[in-house]
Amino acid sequence: MSLIMLAGTAFLIWCAVTVTGGGFLDLSNIVRYVLTGMAVISGVIALILAKIGWKK
Repeated sequence: MSLIMLAGTAFLIWCAVTVTGGGFLDLSNIVRYVLTGMAVISGVIALILAKIGWKK
């Protein structure tokens, strides 16, 4: 499970780095911050799951 969360974290980081915007209503900065926050939360969950898994 922690590997799946780690892969999700890597995907969210990739999405945050490659997000581009333009036009009248550019919300790319907000999307970048949201994706970065989600990546941090996902990474923390992956670390907690890995620590629990290694204890058993």
